[in-house]
Amino acid sequence: MSDYHYEIVAPHRAGQERVHRYASDEPLEVGAVVQLEGRYWLIETIEPSGRAFAKPGRYRLTLRHPNAPEEAGAFRRFRPDAPSLGHTFSTVEDGRPVNWQVRDQRLARDDQGEIYLELIAERNFEELEELPDHELEHALARRRDEEPPESAAATLDRAEQAGLSIELVSLEPNDEPDWEEAARWIDALVIEEINDDLVVLCGVDPERDSPETWITIVKERLRSDLESFRADVEGEQDQIEEWSFRGGSIFVSVGTEDDEADPNRGHGWMSRLVDGGVLAAANFRRVRKADIQ
Repeated sequence: MSDYHYEIVAPHRAGQERVHRYASDEPLEVGAVVQLEGRYWLIETIEPSGRAFAKPGRYRLTLRHPNAPEEAGAFRRFRPDAPSLGHTFSTVEDGRPVNWQVRDQRLARDDQGEIYLELIAERNFEELEELPDHELEHALARRRDEEPPESAAATLDRAEQAGLSIELVSLEPNDEPDWEEAARWIDALVIEEINDDLVVLCGVDPERDSPETWITIVKERLRSDLESFRADVEGEQDQIEEWSFRGGSIFVSVGTEDDEADPNRGHGWMSRLVDGGVLAAANFRRVRKADIQ
């Protein structure tokens, strides 16, 4: 039996506040990440009575370079694959992979006063094993001649200054989107495979809509998102920006939390298609800000 019990007040996407009963073996702390009905939240305040107030879970990864300024990443929404304390990853510097580890985290606020969790990564200097010559040659060939376009830096800076979230996916050189496979992926989805947050992002109202209709609503929204995303990236690119980079392409959307549930916003299309695995099925892969710097 859990030792600690709380009432967590969290805003619903429709604007109302909902109270969730939450039990834990350890006491909650301000800045803790909790999962409620499939969605991740950040604990902002906790009252002595055990009533806690939460905001949508966002994080930003910051690289702390030795003898250099910190390098802040883009705001991202918490997902199951989000980094946490102890998480390791690598970036490329001067054509060589270098290792990082998330060593610290702190609750912070953006310029609009909204909270997020800042994850601080430091070099651990346990560098990856030496690449075979032919692999190193291939890696250097992809990186030596091309820098990120100026529009990339401008977009990333704009998102950071405005406290906006950013979504990045890429296509490798010579790859083409497999739209038919993406459509088949949507057709094969079952409700048990879809997290509760995505269900709500796709327009389901769990308090009003019958559970039997949820999968139909989700599939219809994802099919519409895929159609809109494809039309935009192949057409005027009004909402999805494309950067040519290292022989491939990077597609980016920028938006607010509300945009993630908007059927008419590019950031909503990308967020839902990424969450649902649809873009992965279409040969796109999710990338970090550090991957393009």
